[in-house]
Amino acid sequence: LQEKMRADYSPLVAMALMVFVVYCMQCMSTLAVIKRESGHWKWALFTFVYMTGIAYLAALIVYQGGLLLGFQG
Repeated sequence: LQEKMRADYSPLVAMALMVFVVYCMQCMSTLAVIKRESGHWKWALFTFVYMTGIAYLAALIVYQGGLLLGFQG
């Protein structure tokens, strides 16, 4: 498994994945609290979409920036 992961994931891909996980909204209980506090699911949905978009953009910047700097993707 370790060799398969090394073949599939470069350090640059791993770094981009870590950045994505840091910014992505993954806690369903937080979304439930947002819904309860605001009274609407629209704010919870907005938070989920917004945070996932920010996470994707940050991971994209890390990955593409790494490629521009000469790291292997």
